[in-house]
Amino acid sequence: MTPFALPRCRAVAFDLDGILVDTEPIFVQAVKRFLEPRRLEFDADFMHTMMGTPAAQSLPRFREHFRLRDSIESIAVECKTLFFDVLGEAPGPLMPGVGEIIEALAARDIPFGIATSSGSEFVRRVFGPHGFLPRFRFVLTCEDVTHGKPSPEVYQLAAARHGVRPEEMLVFEDSPNGLRAAKAAGATCVVVPHEHTPRHLLEGADLIVPSLHSAELHAALGW
Repeated sequence: MTPFALPRCRAVAFDLDGILVDTEPIFVQAVKRFLEPRRLEFDADFMHTMMGTPAAQSLPRFREHFRLRDSIESIAVECKTLFFDVLGEAPGPLMPGVGEIIEALAARDIPFGIATSSGSEFVRRVFGPHGFLPRFRFVLTCEDVTHGKPSPEVYQLAAARHGVRPEEMLVFEDSPNGLRAAKAAGATCVVVPHEHTPRHLLEGADLIVPSLHSAELHAALGW
């Protein structure tokens, strides 16, 4: 049987949360801490629908779903505080294979950037201390776009920053919203799901692999 091969791409864009840093469990714990004193139960199915979207889009839905009386601003401040309380002093834990794939791309002169729904301050705090940021061609955040994922805007912008057509770019994502954004832009998308990713919503992925260092991924890339 011929091994599955991804289309050859001239550039790569990485999502951040759940792809480069393992922040999704931290988000879950922060939300649970937010809901507990309000005697509200964590709703995993609803939270899945918010994965990968910017706070400006997700927080109004969060407020409505849980029928909160708090303002959007106060919810944002409290959730941010709780997130960093759970995280502690360390940066976000790296996902498996991050250093390996960065070295592999650099060795092949394939440029790579970040396209995340998080903010620039967040990126610096959770990922910056690992020392990899200078190696990325660019970092695009929610501050750089008008419409966040699942809109294709951030990946269209990423392709433009790389100087390639979206069809020539490979995207790494972990959420259905991120997958939808990448495919709507016209990019090839590899999904690396984690325990909080709803697998039944990943049908449009070009490839689904367990981690960035999986043998299946490297074979599909022709490495």
